[in-house]
Amino acid sequence: MQGQRRWLKLWARTVGMPIGIDDNDKPEFLPITQSDVKKALAFRTWWIVLHVVTCVMVIAGNAKVLFFN
Repeated sequence: MQGQRRWLKLWARTVGMPIGIDDNDKPEFLPITQSDVKKALAFRTWWIVLHVVTCVMVIAGNAKVLFFN
């Protein structure tokens, strides 16, 4: 369970949502290790690249339908 909790905290930190231990505590941004920073950066980079590629495909599909049909 400890590994799952670590990944949950890392993912929450990646997407900018602080997470606490339970519902009663205040979430804090504690310092994280460099390896966790690199993993978070990889998650964030993948997410941005996915959105850019998706937008390009949508625009290309619409351009094909509008101009080359």
